[in-house]
Amino acid sequence: MLRLENVKKQHAERMPSGRLVTEYFSPPNGHRLDFLHEAPRRGLAGTGDGGETDAPCVYVRPGHPPASQAELEERRPAVERVAFMVDHPIAGAAYGVASLVNASPRLRDRALALGGLVDAAMVGAAPRGAPIHRSSPPPRGQLAPPSLLRPSIRIREANASGQAVGVNATLTSPMLGTGTRVNPRRTPPGWQGAGDVHNEARAHLLAKRLGGSGGDLRNLVTLTHQGANTPQMSSFEGNVARRVRSGEVVEYAATPLYSAGVAPPSAVLVTALGSRGAPSARIISNPAARPR
Repeated sequence: MLRLENVKKQHAERMPSGRLVTEYFSPPNGHRLDFLHEAPRRGLAGTGDGGETDAPCVYVRPGHPPASQAELEERRPAVERVAFMVDHPIAGAAYGVASLVNASPRLRDRALALGGLVDAAMVGAAPRGAPIHRSSPPPRGQLAPPSLLRPSIRIREANASGQAVGVNATLTSPMLGTGTRVNPRRTPPGWQGAGDVHNEARAHLLAKRLGGSGGDLRNLVTLTHQGANTPQMSSFEGNVARRVRSGEVVEYAATPLYSAGVAPPSAVLVTALGSRGAPSARIISNPAARPR
């Protein structure tokens, strides 16, 4: 208490009589105190007990003035893109892959949009106008346990041309190796009838080793065998299988991308979002989609 009274007394002695605190600290000559325009200046550092020390201290103004409205508008698309990636990790992974291959900005945005569709397909789309019921999220870095009301493998219906549209699957270790070979009677759109001659494969979207069916045309596409189907597609599937075998739960998706007037897909987007580790994605180009 004694020390506190001494400090108050020292402050009273130092404060010029008849001047309010606000007046004492007001800037000279009526200038507005603006740290954005004040030049750096030197002052005396306080000792913490009401005194001062001779050690100099420097007050530094911020390095950048506020951004103009035009600059904010110019930055808005980039900010919105980053916010979209935060909410849609698969979309962010697809955009990153497109950036790595030096794709044009238009193709990067297309990959971002497709990744967002994959994200939406994974969680299930609510009917338009229906209320959204949010459940509490799982701990960060983990996936919610698979729902008993949702099948582990979810194959999307083929389009009007009979082309496979895509597959989503929640992969767990009991599913590994439960898939089937391609039924030789099943020929996906664009298949030319002799794989060895044309370097083509009737490729699974969800691989046999991951539990995919070889008898369901909704799970089959025509891919160039050497190059697209192997090693690109097979190596990605092998990495997913290793993660699942180690006990990880992986949300897997394969989405064919089509060009107008060509039966085989021009590319296949494959993504994997696991309960451990970062999401992975790959866009596999398909030379078999060249017009004939």
